[in-house]
Amino acid sequence: MWQCQHCLTPAEPENLAFDPRQAPSGLEQGMAAIAVLQQLVVGLRHSQEGPLDPADLYEICRPYFNGGWCVRDVIHALNQMPDTTPHPDTGWNDRLPRKQLLYRVQRRLRQWRWVDRDELDDIMPGGWSEMRHAMTVVSQRQQHHAAERAHQWTDQRRAAYYARGGEGRRAALEVASAAANQARLRRAEAERLERAATAQAAREAVQQREDLFTQLHEIGRRTSTEPW
Repeated sequence: MWQCQHCLTPAEPENLAFDPRQAPSGLEQGMAAIAVLQQLVVGLRHSQEGPLDPADLYEICRPYFNGGWCVRDVIHALNQMPDTTPHPDTGWNDRLPRKQLLYRVQRRLRQWRWVDRDELDDIMPGGWSEMRHAMTVVSQRQQHHAAERAHQWTDQRRAAYYARGGEGRRAALEVASAAANQARLRRAEAERLERAATAQAAREAVQQREDLFTQLHEIGRRTSTEPW
């Protein structure tokens, strides 16, 4: 049975000799990737004859590494076929003979080759990398849409705020203008009444003086005509 060592102990990329998400380049990185592959997949460590030679696995995986695959792509291909269905012979309980084990690895990986292309260009894109790329694209698209929605919502809130603020300012200006007009009218009316009252007081004062003069004149006339 294929058993990932990740299920037993943490196998973060930084804790491994080679990043399983990176396509190895050259013999040194390729052998380091095979070491990680055997660390992650218990079934690739031993055969019935003893420890499995990493060089044998490297010879099988080398074309796929050259095609841009990473260790995760190899594990993905060992677990399922390109149509996402599991392989018919899913795993095993006992250690297989060396040749049978290597043949099973080779056969499962060959399911990921195009049948109508040349040998140098017949390897399909790695399933794990393609899925990761697709999820990255989806995530970026979602982030872009979320940013657009956030920008639109910000614009809408800003527009609503300014609209409310504009209406408020217009209403306040209208109220202030009406109040100012009323104040001017009241002030003008008060000034008119004050002027009217002043004029009336002046007329009454004049009339009182005229009446006083008239009375004095009448008193003087009577005094001059009365006998002593």
